[in-house]
Amino acid sequence: MPDMVNVRKAHAGTDSAGHTWPTDGAVIEVPVEHALMLVRIPDGGFAIIENPDPAENTSEQEAGRTLRAKATETKTAK
Repeated sequence: MPDMVNVRKAHAGTDSAGHTWPTDGAVIEVPVEHALMLVRIPDGGFAIIENPDPAENTSEQEAGRTLRAKATETKTAK
């Protein structure tokens, strides 16, 4: 069994362990045991994704870089 799995969260946000989904429907890797707890939350919006589209698979580190880049673009566009 793998140590990490891909989890999609319906709405952007952070879980109780500090994992962050930067956008609605984002997919990130989390530990298997934690993923199994997340998908059991009624109406939590979490789903384990076996083969995500590489474009939607976002590590938390990459997500932070993306958000910072977008913030910089917004500032320079003004």
